[in-house]
Amino acid sequence: MSHYPNWRLFLLAGALTIGRACFAQDIGVEPVVLAPSVEVAPVSFEDVEIQPIALTDEIQPVSWGEPCCNNYNVGCCNNCGPRDCGWFHDAWISQGYTANFDHPASNFNTPLTFNDRADEYQMNQLYLAMGKEVDAESCCWSLGGRVDLLYGSDYFFTMANGLELHTDGSRKWNGDGPRDGGNAALYGLAMPQLYGEVYAPIGNGLRVKFGHFYTIIGYESVMAPQNFFYSHAYTMQYGEPFTHTGVLGSYTFGQHFTVHAGITNGWDNFDNLNGQCSALIGAQYANDVSSLSYSFINGKEDINGLNNRFLQSIVYTRKLGQRWTYVFQSDLGIEDDGKLDESFNPDTAFWYGINQYLYLKYTDTVDLGVRLEWFRDEDNARVIAIPIEAFSKGGNYYELTLGANWRPCDFINVRPELRYDWSNVDLLGAQGPYDDFMKKQMWTASFDVIFKF
Repeated sequence: MSHYPNWRLFLLAGALTIGRACFAQDIGVEPVVLAPSVEVAPVSFEDVEIQPIALTDEIQPVSWGEPCCNNYNVGCCNNCGPRDCGWFHDAWISQGYTANFDHPASNFNTPLTFNDRADEYQMNQLYLAMGKEVDAESCCWSLGGRVDLLYGSDYFFTMANGLELHTDGSRKWNGDGPRDGGNAALYGLAMPQLYGEVYAPIGNGLRVKFGHFYTIIGYESVMAPQNFFYSHAYTMQYGEPFTHTGVLGSYTFGQHFTVHAGITNGWDNFDNLNGQCSALIGAQYANDVSSLSYSFINGKEDINGLNNRFLQSIVYTRKLGQRWTYVFQSDLGIEDDGKLDESFNPDTAFWYGINQYLYLKYTDTVDLGVRLEWFRDEDNARVIAIPIEAFSKGGNYYELTLGANWRPCDFINVRPELRYDWSNVDLLGAQGPYDDFMKKQMWTASFDVIFKF
């Protein structure tokens, strides 16, 4: 046997090295080079027997299990994770009582919504949500979705045109009753969410919703367990949309910064009523101490598709030590031809405001909170919805709410609150917006109990 390496062996070794490097580039994995842990003597090729290489048409089986070899290997999605491969269901009942110190004859706490009935019991939400969560922790494509059903008095404020409502505003499956001037029932059924979701293993992971879903705008939520207070701020009640129908993508850069971008049918529309689409955009930076989010929606909302409406919302949250949390929110809305001036000519309508929240973790089972809000409906286009300067003037709405959350066990939350409202809105032939339009201020004391099951 020769004492020098065969030149064919060098060619073979070079070809194998180049082939392995090219294959690694094709699948997006950098070749790994490990430095030896100890010094070793070089291997003499004369002591290595050269094995012949046989070419064959047989294909070796590929393992599609864990671990995933690249970001697009869908085979590794076969293993189920927690919560039965992502399937879930949530349910709760929220029911309460609101005492109005003025005892209005109509039994409505106008202009409050959600807990809008005065001096009587309300079952606000019998809520059921079910679906499948996407697996955002794996390197695989993942499919999910969700459907939410809401039965109770809150249905009236979450209906969407084309779903629970016909295009003319009449109800599809909910009956008549004391709401909406005698045209809407006190209790009914709504479906505020019905969407599919896709997780794509692109970069840090792209999530895309398509269907009917809650808005990303603002701070407070329709879902009772996600709010500290039983009542809601004017900003949420009148200044923002509740739901959208369309497509919304979300992508996170690193660990703290997330962006959202989508195309929808506008504010609380299931169907596209005017042939126009609205852009829904948002961004959020969050860490363990604070978060800052900005979102806006822009599009033509009138039935003819001519007048543009823009709304932006900024929300900042901050932990203050171990027990305190502060939240700041500011909204600004603008709508072209959203009002009629004193000469009955179309003009731009504005609404804007500032909300502030302060929470204290008093004990392990009791939290205390305060909400202070200023909301300006400058042209009466949102709250009373009579945007005609010849008949009424817009103005300010203020509210101060003191509340608590008591959780005697994990599945029960009791939320008492005391609220004071005041407004200087000038309404033709009315003293103010409260107590059936006879007063400029209102006191309410209320509480609700949330049972989760």
